[in-house]
Amino acid sequence: MNEKPAVFVMPHKSDGSRQTEKHFREAIESIENQTDENWVLAITDDCSDNENALTELDNIEKRLGDKVHIVRSDKPLGTGRARNEGIRFANEISSPFILFLDTDDIAHEKRLELTRKAFESDEKINVVYSSFNVIDENSDIYSYDDIPLTIREIIDGHGHNAVQGENAWIDLATKKNYTTLTSCTAVKTSLAVKEPFPALSVSEDTHTWYRYGAHPGKYVFLGDFKNSYRVCKGTGSRSRSANPDFYDQKAANDEQGFEKAVKIYSGFNNVAEEKIEQIRTGFLVRESLCMLRVEQTRIAKDLLKKSVAISPEKTQAAIANLEADNAEKEFLAKIAAENLK
Repeated sequence: MNEKPAVFVMPHKSDGSRQTEKHFREAIESIENQTDENWVLAITDDCSDNENALTELDNIEKRLGDKVHIVRSDKPLGTGRARNEGIRFANEISSPFILFLDTDDIAHEKRLELTRKAFESDEKINVVYSSFNVIDENSDIYSYDDIPLTIREIIDGHGHNAVQGENAWIDLATKKNYTTLTSCTAVKTSLAVKEPFPALSVSEDTHTWYRYGAHPGKYVFLGDFKNSYRVCKGTGSRSRSANPDFYDQKAANDEQGFEKAVKIYSGFNNVAEEKIEQIRTGFLVRESLCMLRVEQTRIAKDLLKKSVAISPEKTQAAIANLEADNAEKEFLAKIAAENLK
């Protein structure tokens, strides 16, 4: 067994409200309750200016001692770069792998134990991820029908052909779009250092997962347990709130991360341009379906236009291969055909 501790990486920015601090404490407790006790928690506070929040950090530091490392940033970082501070610390102490956890989510008690076993079973494994229950502000589990559609799609993807193995970025980009929820993802520290989170406020995680998957190595899905992802009732997705340009930014950032993954993958493999075109059109078509499902038809059309410009034939083939209902496929095929006129 590797004697170096795994590092839980947690970005922190709090308004100091009673509910926020309650969720934060529950997240910390879920780490303390791990059956594998060989861990350190790295918290990066992203300029919290509430006295209650800062006092809570001080209390955690006093209580956990050398089990916690807290960085207090004096300038705004954003979630991705706050995670990078935790990654930097993990690298400094030679931690073998990192487990991401946000301040309002809850790790299953065996998450670290089973994740460590997975990494130690095969040196080629780069990323280990698992599924999750969706919980509300009171930590009650949502019924399946009450889960927001975009989140339900992720859960469904875990139950059917979960992304695993080599070159996982291709299936992520062309089939699933998003499957590795941040608070359910663990990565080798060495890879996390090579591929830090970008300085983006939307889809910075998807951008990173594509790049992770383009490196030689494997993704592994653990179906033996579920973590808990919190969505407070009436708020929808946390990252969509108060951002009217969310979907435009998501499409642009996803494409940027995808193209960086193409470059990484091509650097390790001698790949024919025709194969890259097939992957690229597959990505653009899958992304357009994602936008269509959240009623972003304009963005869906723009993405399909790009795909048709690469190859009309490959675009239609990608549409035919989608895991989607016939009405969705017919609509996308119609839009693609209109771009040929």
